[in-house]
Amino acid sequence: MGNGDGGAKIAEVQRLATALAARVRYAQLVGRPVYEAQISALVSAARLMDEEKAPWPPMVEEVLTELARTIEGAGSVADGVPGEP
Repeated sequence: MGNGDGGAKIAEVQRLATALAARVRYAQLVGRPVYEAQISALVSAARLMDEEKAPWPPMVEEVLTELARTIEGAGSVADGVPGEP
């Protein structure tokens, strides 16, 4: 981040990503939709943290891992639907 306050900026990214991950988790728990924009924002934040060699907050890691499992599971179910070519 380069200009001396990079630590504060990455801490803010971590804070905001955690808040968004908590919202996604809540939506999952109450059966509300998780929007593509939310997933995209979490992935972008995770990439930024990786670039800055900053750790992912636990909630962010948990939610992204669960979303990845859900997406992978949906793909394998769609591939194995009876009657589909």
